[in-house]
Amino acid sequence: MKLCLLFGLVGCFVLLMAQEHPPMVPPADPGVFTVKPTGPDAFKLIVKGHVFTSRGDIEKYLAYRAARLAIEKGGQWFTLKEERGAGEGVAPKRDSEGPRYSFRMKNFRPVWRFKSNGSPEWTRWSPFTGAPFLSADPKTISDFDVSAEIVVRKGPMDDADPLAFEAWALSDLLVNQVSPPK
Repeated sequence: MKLCLLFGLVGCFVLLMAQEHPPMVPPADPGVFTVKPTGPDAFKLIVKGHVFTSRGDIEKYLAYRAARLAIEKGGQWFTLKEERGAGEGVAPKRDSEGPRYSFRMKNFRPVWRFKSNGSPEWTRWSPFTGAPFLSADPKTISDFDVSAEIVVRKGPMDDADPLAFEAWALSDLLVNQVSPPK
């Protein structure tokens, strides 16, 4: 009898632990977040929106989604493949904070495109051009997209790579700081 009770309690505990917890970050509206495979374990992530809040908020959301994608694909970490245009040659470098980069957001540098009200043309901005972010008034931004390409990795993280991010650590860091753009 005691053995049946013990197995029953263990079974209930296992069922409780196995239940899915609802996501802490609300789901994005259709078309706001997309993932496109670009190779083995490589993906291009794009966040699109019409209401510009701040560069930091939107980049944090993209980084959070990159971390969650790495976890969903069975990875422990991911690397950012920086997109550079002609003449954009600033290389990532070590900083004085030490060799461990696991989730330093200053090393997460996606590429932006945006439209101002009434303009049919997209303007591209990259952190490697040396130009200031958003030459237009942020209130005039009618559309934007921000993109990053990542490679999902398994095994020990290369903690000397400034473009390497620990998926669980980054997800935990950002989960209470992000919401999908509109």
